[in-house]
Amino acid sequence: MTACINKSALLGFLGEDPKSADMTGGGSIVRLRVATTERWRDAGGQRREATEWHSVAIFNEALGKTAMSYLRKGSAVYVEGPLRYRKYTGRDGVERMQAEIVIPKFGGELKLMDGRQDDVAQRPDSGRDRAAGDAPDDRAPS
Repeated sequence: MTACINKSALLGFLGEDPKSADMTGGGSIVRLRVATTERWRDAGGQRREATEWHSVAIFNEALGKTAMSYLRKGSAVYVEGPLRYRKYTGRDGVERMQAEIVIPKFGGELKLMDGRQDDVAQRPDSGRDRAAGDAPDDRAPS
């Protein structure tokens, strides 16, 4: 028998603060935008990088509350869950499809990777530009 697995894992930085919305059937959903950046040197020795943006939907109430309380733009986060595709109609009336990692009501994972999470939630500038690849002012760029 062949087993199938639909599991995606990301370790990256938030590009914006988490957003929460109430669902029509009750409960809420928290959405995150996570950036992952790959860095390498090309054949000529030049540094190159490519940033990919990923959508995450959290349906787990406890993890959603944690995300809303402790995560801010620039926070380091690890997410794990199945990859799902959903159709939606944009404001311009065009039907689109979006891939997103889903953290369901039961299962999935959300780990806060920043050092002290209680301090991170209180600091408005907690690594805000790390998602774009910028280094904080007190460190030299890598």
